[in-house]
Amino acid sequence: MNCETARDILQKNGFKCTPGRIALIELLLKTKQPLSQQEISNQLSDIDFNFVSVYRSLHAFLEAGIVHRVETGDRIWRFALTDAKDGEEHHPHFVCNSCGKVECIKEMKIPQLSEIRPGYTVEEQEVFIRGLCDKCSR
Repeated sequence: MNCETARDILQKNGFKCTPGRIALIELLLKTKQPLSQQEISNQLSDIDFNFVSVYRSLHAFLEAGIVHRVETGDRIWRFALTDAKDGEEHHPHFVCNSCGKVECIKEMKIPQLSEIRPGYTVEEQEVFIRGLCDKCSR
């Protein structure tokens, strides 16, 4: 999705190009880090795209494989665009222990596991790296 526009992403995945959806995808393209629904709603407060519309769009995008979500132990889902062709993201996330910033570490890939032991089925896999971000470690 590196050179794709918000319109390209929406159209390719069968979504109408509404002003709210375009603004949401543009925000995720620009920030390049997982954002919570509240952070997204706050940044889109100047357009007519309410909290419920953001929620519905994020979950539709999740089902379509446009975004992936991550929860770092604070019970808040954060959403980011996916680069994977099949909608599956397999990379770790960095969580700053000081400011709470969450970043995708797309340079590192995690192999997709389907079974870890006989009879076990993997439904989700997440890897977190915790420490201090560049601003907090100064």
